[in-house]
Amino acid sequence: MAEKVTLGLRADTLARARTAAAEEGLTLSAWLDRAARREALRQAARRHEEWLTANPDVRDELDGFDRLAEKLETNWNDLSDAA
Repeated sequence: MAEKVTLGLRADTLARARTAAAEEGLTLSAWLDRAARREALRQAARRHEEWLTANPDVRDELDGFDRLAEKLETNWNDLSDAA
């Protein structure tokens, strides 16, 4: 269930969001929800990548898993596609 919140947006941002939502056949609320989710996922992916960079042994292990999965020709895909 969605929570109702009050947001403050600049006039130009609101106008662009309304236009974009209308062009996609979405309500403003649905469009903003999707935009916020996408940004949150982008930031999480960036933090994950930074963590993997700081922990190369983990990255190597994940890369090894990907190579094994490809070698076994299973239905597994690169784990980064799971999100």
